[in-house]
Amino acid sequence: MQYLEKVSTGVKMRGFNIFVLILFVSASLLYDDVDGKSVAKPKQKPITKKKNVKIVNGDEVKPHSLPYMAAIQTFIDEKPVLCGGSLIATSLVLTAARCVKGASEAEITLGAHDIDKEESTQQQFTSSEFIIHPDYEDDDNRHDIAIIQLPAAVTLNENIATIPIPKLSDITTNYDEQLGLIAGWGKTSDTDPKSSSVLRAINVTIIPTVICELPYLLSLSGDQMCTTGVTQKNICLGDSGSPLVVNGVQVGIASYGSDFGCEVGLPGVHTRLTSYLSWLYIGGVKRSVQKPKKH
Repeated sequence: MQYLEKVSTGVKMRGFNIFVLILFVSASLLYDDVDGKSVAKPKQKPITKKKNVKIVNGDEVKPHSLPYMAAIQTFIDEKPVLCGGSLIATSLVLTAARCVKGASEAEITLGAHDIDKEESTQQQFTSSEFIIHPDYEDDDNRHDIAIIQLPAAVTLNENIATIPIPKLSDITTNYDEQLGLIAGWGKTSDTDPKSSSVLRAINVTIIPTVICELPYLLSLSGDQMCTTGVTQKNICLGDSGSPLVVNGVQVGIASYGSDFGCEVGLPGVHTRLTSYLSWLYIGGVKRSVQKPKKH
């Protein structure tokens, strides 16, 4: 899987200087390997790679091992749109605003591994109730966060489960240099015309936003976060809305990538959930979600 949605609105990268790209890749390498050793100490186990299932950029996950994942299909401007999402409550799916703004309804599939098949584990819903962040605009990449209200509560089981989001006490945590996990049904390469039918995942390192500023022409803000792309494992078209997970907690939402494609080594940009905790908890968006218990 790779870049979710090339930036068709907002920042355009067509005038990007190749020297800047080389400079960024060189800096980002500091967050991958130095003499074969990882700089950032992973706190999360990497994906288990099976024989003969390795793909160009992501690895097929064990079916239903990420039970919080949601596949979201909509039509925007009369074009089909595939996105990812996460179940954060029995009747709420968290995704990117770009996945639902302009759509009249969304089809949500939970408990899926292969979205091209009718699996017995799947539960499907159609919803037209979207809560889109009020500051999100089509020509701006910020505030890319939305909630889909399901028409009925989902039945939780070993194949369908909710995922926690950060606690209010985590509001100052930036997650820099931590290992994250991203999963989705997006494209597996720039040349592949189709999205992946099976769920795939990658391990990525969260990098300081200041390192990510250069390739995106200083357009990022504190409510966004970046993940490495120099290993050519990244989010791609179809992965927008997918959760960025650290130690079993969702900390980000896959938002966008570069006009240059999924495999050029530029970072993926995500919505930072800790910047929206007041909107999620205090603002009443998560009416049916209980606040995390204190430990």
